[in-house]
Amino acid sequence: MTTHEIFRMLDEARKLNFVAYLAFGGEPLMRPDVRDVLEHAHSLGLYTSMITNGTYLPDKAEEIAKVVDLTWVSLDYYSEYHDAMRGLEGAFKNAIRGITKLRNEGGKIAINCVLSKLNRNAVGKMARLAQDLHVKLAFDTMEIFPGVNEEHALSRVEYEPLFRDILKLKKLGYPILNSYEFIKHFTNPREYSCAQPRVFIEVYENGEIRPFWCRKNNHVLGNLHKQSLSDVLHSGPFEEFAKIADACNLATTQPP
Repeated sequence: MTTHEIFRMLDEARKLNFVAYLAFGGEPLMRPDVRDVLEHAHSLGLYTSMITNGTYLPDKAEEIAKVVDLTWVSLDYYSEYHDAMRGLEGAFKNAIRGITKLRNEGGKIAINCVLSKLNRNAVGKMARLAQDLHVKLAFDTMEIFPGVNEEHALSRVEYEPLFRDILKLKKLGYPILNSYEFIKHFTNPREYSCAQPRVFIEVYENGEIRPFWCRKNNHVLGNLHKQSLSDVLHSGPFEEFAKIADACNLATTQPP
């Protein structure tokens, strides 16, 4: 999507009473116009956030500090082992430099740590790292892409004790952003109703709109190259999806 198309989407989203915009990818800081996009969203009064791996953050921190309400930095380990996990030398060092610089520029930051078999020993030290850096920290389990990464996914037996540790650390005052209710879904899996697909929509780089993070339906709901955002939200495919989302209950947060 061009800069103009993104601006038009954001303008319409605000008129339709959307309240937040999250830029992620891929790596959003690779876009030459990313500051303009974030600044436009912020100027509309949208709560503006971004997910970055931190590689470009040291060079971009000053220009985005005032136009992003919250910057999520993906960091999965507390040392250079993070580089091996990401397959990119210098990823850990750049992320720490970027976090420090953005914080010094007045930006608000949260670390996002995705737990898998590769870093299940990292919970305590990641909490201490976030505390030392004076930033928030959120944990999540790895999204599974069949045929790509399922061998690294944690089983329920493996992730339950990790989230019990996370719960203890939160109670001890570590800056863990996950709510108690979220953590309890992992320590004591039970049926719940998922509202997320009705709260968020995901816009792809080619203009396609799909449900956000939905396991039941990931069909294309529309395309902003051909339709307005309002047209998509009032279309047959979106209404069909909304019915699925309203009735969506998942027994657990992860497969056994």
